[in-house]
Amino acid sequence: MADQLFARWGATARPMLDREQLGKALAISIGLGTIFNEDAKAERTWMQTPHSALRTRPITAVLAGSLDEVLDLVNKERGL
Repeated sequence: MADQLFARWGATARPMLDREQLGKALAISIGLGTIFNEDAKAERTWMQTPHSALRTRPITAVLAGSLDEVLDLVNKERGL
């Protein structure tokens, strides 16, 4: 499941995730699905586009283990 998620985001690598981190990755995916109406291309574009709040691309932050920061950004864009 995680492999498919990271492939959907255009990642060429996949970090080892513990149960909590996997839950955060799924929350990011669900949030992006809500924002972009399950449009995989739009989600991939968002993950691959640098965001000033992260100072990098969200996928880069996720792969570096900064799932909390990316989830916070997704939730902010959702208005939560």
